[in-house]
Amino acid sequence: MQLEQLSEDVYYLASAVNCAIVKTSAKNAVLIDTGQDKNYGRNIRKALDSLGLKAIAIINSHSHADHYGGNDYLLRQYNAKVYAPEFEAAIIQNPYLEPVYIFNGAKPLKELTSKWLMAKASPVEYILQEGKLIIDDFEFEIIDTCGHAHKHFSVLVDGVLIAADAVFGNEVFDKYPMPFGQDIAKQIKSAKKLLDYDYKIILPGHGKPTTEIKALVERNVAVFNSVTRVIEDSCNGGTSEDVLEQTCNKLNVQLADIPRYYLNLCTIQAYLSYLRETGKIELSLIDNRLSWQKI
Repeated sequence: MQLEQLSEDVYYLASAVNCAIVKTSAKNAVLIDTGQDKNYGRNIRKALDSLGLKAIAIINSHSHADHYGGNDYLLRQYNAKVYAPEFEAAIIQNPYLEPVYIFNGAKPLKELTSKWLMAKASPVEYILQEGKLIIDDFEFEIIDTCGHAHKHFSVLVDGVLIAADAVFGNEVFDKYPMPFGQDIAKQIKSAKKLLDYDYKIILPGHGKPTTEIKALVERNVAVFNSVTRVIEDSCNGGTSEDVLEQTCNKLNVQLADIPRYYLNLCTIQAYLSYLRETGKIELSLIDNRLSWQKI
């Protein structure tokens, strides 16, 4: 993981999941997301040491394991307080909830309980709200960008928009043509919302930072809309699993393991809910079988 500076007070560790360090004083820093696991935590600690800083707070943008997995290690190194969105805080404190909801509320398969989907538990002292947040006399602007997760916040600080998973870097779409989402209407709205703020550079949760903000947002919205059309066209009387199969075939997606299968099925169901709400598809229950049909 390489430490890079984005502005006078904002740094980030470039990796599969981007973690930000905000210098709030000569000695203190606030972390925004902490990555997948203790290895991310160790790298963040090394970066803080190189800057001569200690962490006094952690802001978790949402509760997906790859964004708070480093909390446990870091909280054993620093006397830091954790900030997280409502609802997401419950999962951060009770990580078993994530594989449970991915598996439709039932006891999850053992494949769904790895650190990829279930990080170590972390306390949450403060519930984030949209608006101004002062930590260590330093101002952060918290922006509601729900959609990728049920509750999700981005952070604007020192001319940098730390978007987390409100948008994805361009290079992400080559590997994941159907990015994960839980509320597609809000996911699209939140991406567009990021154009309403004044900042110089945007840091996605996955992918490289860029000053080409409008182009990145438009690419994300275009992908979300394109996936919507593919899924709509895959609704021809089949079940959710049938729609998943057809969509993956059309997008050249190969589901290589059980966790990816259920994550993509969750995303498919989010799109089906969105398409039904917008009157594009209808749902029937026939002979004990759900049927999704394009209108």
